[in-house]
Amino acid sequence: MKRALFSLLLAVFIFGAGCDSGSDYTAGPASAEQEETVIDLDSPTGGFSLSDEEPAFGEADLYTYSKDEKVYDDEINNDPVMERYRNRNRKGVKRFRLRAIWGKLPGSYQDSSSADCCGLDWSGSLTFNRGIVVIEKLIAFEPGDYITRKDRSTIEWVSNTCPHVDGIQVRLIAPPAFADCDSVNTDSTRIAEPALTISTGPYTKSFTLEELEALELIEPVDRCGNGIALNSYIRYPGCPTGHLLGKWKSIEPDTIPSDSTSSGGTEKILLGYFRGVWLGENGRIGGYLKGAYGQNSSGESVFFGKYIDFKGRFKGLLKGYYEVSPVDTFAYSPPRGIFRGRWFNRNLTPQGSLKGDWVTDTEGNGFFHGRWIKNCLDNL
Repeated sequence: MKRALFSLLLAVFIFGAGCDSGSDYTAGPASAEQEETVIDLDSPTGGFSLSDEEPAFGEADLYTYSKDEKVYDDEINNDPVMERYRNRNRKGVKRFRLRAIWGKLPGSYQDSSSADCCGLDWSGSLTFNRGIVVIEKLIAFEPGDYITRKDRSTIEWVSNTCPHVDGIQVRLIAPPAFADCDSVNTDSTRIAEPALTISTGPYTKSFTLEELEALELIEPVDRCGNGIALNSYIRYPGCPTGHLLGKWKSIEPDTIPSDSTSSGGTEKILLGYFRGVWLGENGRIGGYLKGAYGQNSSGESVFFGKYIDFKGRFKGLLKGYYEVSPVDTFAYSPPRGIFRGRWFNRNLTPQGSLKGDWVTDTEGNGFFHGRWIKNCLDNL
């Protein structure tokens, strides 16, 4: 049976983190019951403190180390051509990072029987036209699943999902518009703008360079909950950027009396929680997230969260808005939407922006996938 991306050990809100720099550790966020005592959707902080925490929010005993995200030693890093593009400041070179996760997305963090997992063969390829693909991670690949390289621009894989997910994390390097005569390009003609194509049995799509600068999508492929999540960003000098992902859980609405009801406000409604990990600029897991979402007394759909590093040190307060996407009446469309926000330091000074997508099944079990950027608020 396919393991979840991150191990679940207790109740519906236990979320297990992946690996960073190859070292083992344990991690775990607070339970839903504990969260309910602090959430305040009208508060500037959502009820979260701005202080340090115990490592893994003080509940490391609820977690085990998960090895579902494995760093990949790509042979392309030893290719002499790569020496031309290692300098981040080389003029005209564009660099991207892409994460692709496929399978039963809403059930990624749930225990599930293989009898009803709706397995799919996702074997396929990724081609970055006239560019270089560097494999950074294999996500939840099991024995029997594998990845191979066809050339500098194309990788191929065998992947079968049941009941959870597989995926990859890659760097994409787009050469300058005019290239030297080297082994990447055998003439000095103008290079066509590279385009990315992902091709699998249930899903195939191409993307331009412009789309890769801020790509975010979750697309279902069948009525079982199988789908693909794609998220990529361009790496701007001086603007650290990374991904964030985890579990998005909706609950039965929990109405909380509001202090402002006497002045025309409405009641606050807690609608769900999220748990996740923060991926650093190097693509490795660098910390943990926990948060909640719902409607404040003004009727706004808001979320709040907290980000800490491995030692429990406060790294940021997350806050923003989320939306539910309209139901597509022409195809299967599970509950899904977007979130947009910023993260703040202890002085509540903006440090950066974050955004992404979420999806759930009819029972409220879900998944979110997004990205963050520091210093450059307008570049996300």
